[in-house]
Amino acid sequence: MDTGYATKDLMLFIESLQKVYYCPLKANRHVDDSGGARPYQRVDRVLWSRAEQGHGKRIKIKGFAKNHKVQLFRVEVSTHRTAWVVTNDRTQLTPTANK
Repeated sequence: MDTGYATKDLMLFIESLQKVYYCPLKANRHVDDSGGARPYQRVDRVLWSRAEQGHGKRIKIKGFAKNHKVQLFRVEVSTHRTAWVVTNDRTQLTPTANK
């Protein structure tokens, strides 16, 4: 899926079908990784601990319901490019494919 399709309506529709999605987010998409303790921030400004880099982090995307969380992964595509990918797959705990 391209970042242009990573909309709230489409993600919620896929979830309503009980299907899994993996969506890249644009760098300027606003997310919250603090449980509401801090304001939303751009996904490319989110700080990552070493553990989170390996296992992702639970976040809320701005505009979604208060308790709607997804797993966010930071994927270094190349030395000059980073992708931010979200999924509703709660079993996905690494940025690489499950085997």
